Amino acid sequence: MQSLRDIVYGLIPRPQPSATSLDSMGGTAKRLLILSRYPNPSASYYLDERTKALANIPIVVKGLDDRLDDVDAEGLFVIICRYIKEPQLRWLEDRRDRLAGVAYFVDDDIPAVVTGDEASWPYKFRLLNFAVRPLPRLNRLLTHLWASTEALAGTLANAGHTVEILAPMPAWPARKSAEITGRTAASLKMVYHATGIHRHEHEFLMPIVSSAMRKHGNLHFEVFADGNLARRWKRQDIEPGRMTITPQLPWSSYLARTTDHGADIALAPLLAGRTNDSRADTKRIDISRMGAAAIFSRCTTFARCAVAGEFHIANTMEEWLMAIDQLVEDGDRRIIARNATLQSIEKMRQSATLAFPGIRFDELGDMA
Repeated sequence: MQSLRDIVYGLIPRPQPSATSLDSMGGTAKRLLILSRYPNPSASYYLDERTKALANIPIVVKGLDDRLDDVDAEGLFVIICRYIKEPQLRWLEDRRDRLAGVAYFVDDDIPAVVTGDEASWPYKFRLLNFAVRPLPRLNRLLTHLWASTEALAGTLANAGHTVEILAPMPAWPARKSAEITGRTAASLKMVYHATGIHRHEHEFLMPIVSSAMRKHGNLHFEVFADGNLARRWKRQDIEPGRMTITPQLPWSSYLARTTDHGADIALAPLLAGRTNDSRADTKRIDISRMGAAAIFSRCTTFARCAVAGEFHIANTMEEWLMAIDQLVEDGDRRIIARNATLQSIEKMRQSATLAFPGIRFDELGDMA
């Protein structure tokens, strides 16, 4: 089965800028158009802060179902965030000679998700329909290709084009109040927030969380899960009154919830695999928003912006239980870990750039 997945993985089209597009476009940009499935985490993690920095540049943001009839194509630079639909693709094709450039941004190894065994079939279908199927036509328009990590860029590399890194650029972290993050040891909230695409991580945590909950009567556990994963969490040896299983929320609702409701301990496992190996460490952003002390898997992804005071541990049940024990039993250690992740967000900002790679704007000059 894995060999078949590998074959299909290699056959799935990748984004690839066209030499013809580079010759016919690539002029100075007068305005910016962003096409994205708003609201979504990719835009929040990678685009929003950068667009705020373009104070003198007209910026138009359109959802995938929005018409583009009111957009001036002359000198327009277009950023496509993961997906595009037929009407917008046709609009770009009809106006390609007037465009300053077209960039495609991706923050997942989409062929790995499609051929993997974790994502749901409806999600895979969406990827195939709006991220993979348009590529043969879209590639003829692309002048720029941006990836979120070096590892992901490696999966897209081709001798005929350059893949530039658009690293996460979070907002400055909002420090949580003591009322939210400074709960007494009598009542602590531990969370695992991840989508169903992280099924293996859910399965990894189930026995760990069950054991920790039996040992620490002051813990309440919150997990985001739907369908079969939710049913499996319910079957764990955890008192129903001490566990909250929440269905996946729309991105705007999740932002509001994690802004308004904090947590004491956040679990961030990441197991080795083709999809995970290309991921960025954006989970830090969610954890800092909650003001939680985090436990991270020891891996290249989370090592990128690691700072002293964080927990980075091997993916063994013993090490995860020991880390949970420390954070439950030592309030000072929770504060150290929480503050360390806040510092890692500042490090993340410092290691990125506000510029969109390779774009030249009329008023701002070279943004590379």
